[in-house]
Amino acid sequence: MSPTVAHSIGSPGPLDPADAAPARDWRASSRLDLRSLWIRPPRDPDYQARPLFSHPILNRAVIVKFNMAPQDARRDLPRRLGATKLMLPLQTSRGRVMAKCLIIAPHDLDIALQAELDYRAYDLERDMALLRRLDWLPSLDPYILGEMARHFRLGFGECYLQAPRGERQAIAARVLAEIAPQLQWQLGLAASPKALPLRAAVQLLAQGGGPAATDAAAAQLGLKREGLSLALLSWKGLVYYRRRFAGMDREVRRVADEIAGATPQRSAPPDALAMIDLARGRVLRALTLARREAIALTDAMDETLAALDAQRHPRRFADFLQFAPVGMAALGERVRRLDEVCGGWRSSAADGTVRMDAGDLAAVLAALEQQLATDLTLKPARVVRPGLRG
Repeated sequence: MSPTVAHSIGSPGPLDPADAAPARDWRASSRLDLRSLWIRPPRDPDYQARPLFSHPILNRAVIVKFNMAPQDARRDLPRRLGATKLMLPLQTSRGRVMAKCLIIAPHDLDIALQAELDYRAYDLERDMALLRRLDWLPSLDPYILGEMARHFRLGFGECYLQAPRGERQAIAARVLAEIAPQLQWQLGLAASPKALPLRAAVQLLAQGGGPAATDAAAAQLGLKREGLSLALLSWKGLVYYRRRFAGMDREVRRVADEIAGATPQRSAPPDALAMIDLARGRVLRALTLARREAIALTDAMDETLAALDAQRHPRRFADFLQFAPVGMAALGERVRRLDEVCGGWRSSAADGTVRMDAGDLAAVLAALEQQLATDLTLKPARVVRPGLRG
């Protein structure tokens, strides 16, 4: 449990739906800010009628993916990258709000929540299930949250995703257009992997085909219904993260060049320069490793799907689907880490400057190191290629 932080909270007021979603920045993959939504609630009636959480305090919280520092760890909670932190706004007797930070740990989540919140009138099991699912996700991107809600039939209002509906629908359409032809080809619903998406495949991917259709497809692939449903969710996540990585890679390379070329404006003591170079190397190593592994994962995915395009092979396709949850987690974690490096650098050197005072440069790199927890590494990525099980 992290130290508490005090801050004042404003009075909520109405917000026009067109302004309900803030502009997307790098934090969108690591942060779900329900407090801002509560301060300026949308006029969408689902905000009140279909809340995200059962307990109203949780619907004012901030949920953050972060990299654990040494002081965050406990004997029963080892350090890791991409942990999930719940920042609860708890009101004090003086009318101020203390942000009580809880790290989501599945083994004692019920105890931690009930220690801070009165659950006598609310559904504790529902809230714990949702928090565990958020912790399972590699990031908090609105598209990923929306697909998770669809998969688990969570039923909260779309306004909680804090992203324009048109933007999310456009992403979903691109993902479905890529996945549906391959799915219907492997299930024998189409004569070609390039055929236009059929209604049956789209419904299956959208979790709208019903249990009978899912059972039939699962049996055809030798999977269970729950396994196929989770695999399809993860496949969509894989495609989404691959597209995000492709779209951000130029920025990643630009930021790497800027960090590598950043130099003090004035001369500095040799010891200070040596410390800067060491910190720079650790930050660049985190960026380079995440990018290299993201490339390996996306290349393996493309190679696998290209082989399945060439020949219908239900068994190999089932192997790919069983890998999808692991692959989504691995690729999503690396995309989020690249987001952290680029966003952290950009927020400190927004104009792209590569010359600053030695003290400022050291402070920027130190903050990046702390944010990234560069002494930790992501779990090794398991790359599965065509014809291989692994």
